[in-house]
Amino acid sequence: MTITLELPPDLEARFVAEAKTAGVHVSEVVRAYLYHAVPRRDPNLPTADDIDRAFEEAAGIIPDGVPPLSDEAMGRESIYTREDDWNR
Repeated sequence: MTITLELPPDLEARFVAEAKTAGVHVSEVVRAYLYHAVPRRDPNLPTADDIDRAFEEAAGIIPDGVPPLSDEAMGRESIYTREDDWNR
């Protein structure tokens, strides 16, 4: 694949200087930077769509008429009370 980029003069000069120092073509330097800048996605990890579907499926398991949890029930004081008592 070929991509044409307009680089600011100072960035172009940095790439050219690094290529000269390494004795390679400037495209190799740019390619190396891109390989390090773009994270590789593990194909075994779920996508955002997979996670959304899983939450929707989980929500579908909840029977009709079950009231939602209150903000108080989801607060730190309600969740961690026992562990906090142990650490005193």
